[in-house]
Amino acid sequence: MNLHSKKRKFIYLFSILTVSFLIYAYMYTLIPVLENKLEKKIIDISTRDVINTIAKTVRKNMTQKDFLLSVLNDQDYRKKLKEDLSIFLSKRLKYIFLIYKDRENKYRYLIDTKTKENPVNLLFAPLSEEKSILKRLFTKKEIQFEIHKEVSTIGITYYVPILQNGSIKSVLIADFSFETLQEIKSLISLVQKGILVSSSIILAILVVAVYYFYRNVILKQRAYIDSLTGIYNRNYLEDIRDVIDLSRYVVIMLDIDFFKNINDTYGHQIGDEILKGIANLLKENLREEDIIIRYGGEEFLILLRKYRNDPEGKWSLQVAQKLLQKIREYRYRGINLTASIGLNLDTHKARNLIDAIKKADVTLYKAKRHGRDRIEIYKETKDSSRDLSLAELKDIIESNKVVCFYQPVVNIKERSVLYYEALARIKYKDRYLSPINYIDLIKGTFLYFKFTKLIIQYNLDILKKFPNITVSLNMSPSDFLNDDIIGMLTDVENNVVKRLKLEVLETEDVHNYNTLKKNINRLKEFGYDIVLDDFGAGYVDFYYLTEIDAKYIKVDGSVIKKIPYNQQYYKLTKHLVRFCKDIDKIPIAEFVENEEIHKILIELGIEYGQGYYFSKPVSIDQIVNRFSS
Repeated sequence: MNLHSKKRKFIYLFSILTVSFLIYAYMYTLIPVLENKLEKKIIDISTRDVINTIAKTVRKNMTQKDFLLSVLNDQDYRKKLKEDLSIFLSKRLKYIFLIYKDRENKYRYLIDTKTKENPVNLLFAPLSEEKSILKRLFTKKEIQFEIHKEVSTIGITYYVPILQNGSIKSVLIADFSFETLQEIKSLISLVQKGILVSSSIILAILVVAVYYFYRNVILKQRAYIDSLTGIYNRNYLEDIRDVIDLSRYVVIMLDIDFFKNINDTYGHQIGDEILKGIANLLKENLREEDIIIRYGGEEFLILLRKYRNDPEGKWSLQVAQKLLQKIREYRYRGINLTASIGLNLDTHKARNLIDAIKKADVTLYKAKRHGRDRIEIYKETKDSSRDLSLAELKDIIESNKVVCFYQPVVNIKERSVLYYEALARIKYKDRYLSPINYIDLIKGTFLYFKFTKLIIQYNLDILKKFPNITVSLNMSPSDFLNDDIIGMLTDVENNVVKRLKLEVLETEDVHNYNTLKKNINRLKEFGYDIVLDDFGAGYVDFYYLTEIDAKYIKVDGSVIKKIPYNQQYYKLTKHLVRFCKDIDKIPIAEFVENEEIHKILIELGIEYGQGYYFSKPVSIDQIVNRFSS
């Protein structure tokens, strides 16, 4: 061993000892704080069971009547409660009494177990420190206790809120003797000595552990870290390839587009700074459990820990899209950057990690071939019996293979059409599929909003082409919260707005009602008719009804189709129709499937309906042909 290595080792050991001493000194300064917390904890543990039992006794005596009024007005009830509480008095537990707060916020006695006299309504004057405790108790509605340092007769006092129907009716106060406190403090003293001894032993172990940790872990870890970017290198990949649980991860291969041109134009020093910046960007936008590896020159491998409630991988797709957007927004000396991503969601089907990475890598180069600055998802060869995959759905949306079929809402007496509801369809192979079974795959991702915008644009084009047709669009709450969609709808000509109705679906939880209300009412003011869909089937129907200025209300099909053979649903529909008319809304019945339902709806006074009894959803060409004929 040469002189320099001995010197380095001495520096390492000195650093370890210094750090250990500082840790021990810090722990030593914390001992008073820990002692105080420990004291309160042990006191609480030693006495809480008794207090809980006393409180349980009070609650056991409660009836359906108001507890406070019962104690104040019923002498027999008060006497029995006092007898039950007196059982707990002992040398350790000296006093138990109940107080309450009157309308003037003054505290008064209800029961005092130590006196034979009746103290009811006598003024209770709390000590100065008790005032703050009682105030905290009424605020938090939780048990409080106080350790008395200066009183020689009482050691600990508990203050227990007596709750009934969520409000504090009374406060139970229990005083433990000074001797009880001294017994507990003796126990605490033993525990404190044990902590000091344990701390010394821990310190010795810590010194040894830190030294060996540095030797066996830190130095080894250096071999895993890329010296330029500070993230893992391929050495780390070799170490985890045989132990990683692939079913828990998604593989993302990310490559900076045209990076060679950056190096050639600006020099390798600028290129290195960009690589460091991108590595930091990835670390900032991913979690600690995600693994980031510099796989090649400008290529990054990300092992993204799967979200357990995302079996289809839409959350992973959303993360990939976020990374792509962050790189677009990233700037270094004014240089614009984009990236291409290959995403392998089916890692559980790979033979091993290397196989999963190869599949993501192949998909990455597919993204580069298709124009860069995009995401491609790896697709396994699949048979026709399997469902539509997320990758296929993405291709369909990005290829604009989306159309609408139309189902009329008609005057049920005259059979004249009020408007047509646009029902989205996706073109898959030689079929048109309803997206209802697949839309959850993309909910919350950029693909969902792209899909919505495609449907809006498709119908705007239809309305411009056919000026005699009125249609409605189904829109979820998240659509109304999207600024791009609102902007798109407020950029429409007035003659088209008058022929486009917006149906508000209740398909998801809403967390921002104020913005939702503001945006929908803004569209109403712009000229759109608002239709509340699926009324009678959801939980926030009446929020929409009272806060959103809708013209039409669609009574949910789950109600309508049961009215012929279920009197409850018949009566419900009858009252819903009357209610709609009372608040100047126009009811529309969904799922009108047969003549029997049709007749009942006429009887109930519903003017408009929709369903297979009138027409199945048809293409725009079929509607135009009907007009022509």
